[in-house]
Amino acid sequence: MKIAKLILVIFMFSLSSCHSTKQLIRKNNFKIAVFDKEKLNGTYSNGLKDSLPKNLWTTLKSSYSDIPTTTNKENYNVKLTLLDNENINIKLWNETDEYVIEEFNLKGKIKDNFFSINRKQALYPFFPIFYFNDETKTIIGNDWNGNLILVSGKINEAMILFISGGNRSVNNEQFKRIKN
Repeated sequence: MKIAKLILVIFMFSLSSCHSTKQLIRKNNFKIAVFDKEKLNGTYSNGLKDSLPKNLWTTLKSSYSDIPTTTNKENYNVKLTLLDNENINIKLWNETDEYVIEEFNLKGKIKDNFFSINRKQALYPFFPIFYFNDETKTIIGNDWNGNLILVSGKINEAMILFISGGNRSVNNEQFKRIKN
């Protein structure tokens, strides 16, 4: 019986392998410019012009906090400032860019023309009864026009006794740079 439990634990950890920066770079669908701190610093449109309900602020906030943002902020702007090679500041500006609504910093590092934000993971194993894994990994860079390229990988998995389910996804988005 102990061998079966050990095999189950090994099996679950092998399934819960996380998204790596290199894997997200391979899944990127956009042409990326050479990384430049000054090119990354700037203000970007928060909303996408298609039918997707996602926006830049919500995606970056999910790499920082588990508290969901419920306000529709499509018309707002997001300002990114690379503080040093390991920290980036994100500010949500109101529609007229008069004041900052919310602000936070993310840790990460520069890797292969992207700023790779540190992984946010919540793992609760209590084998063989319960297992939960919630993970987010995000990388950001610029295309040749200065627009922001965001590639985000998300894993949600759970198991109760021998019933399991989950979702794994990688999303590619391009957010327009706001001309100041």
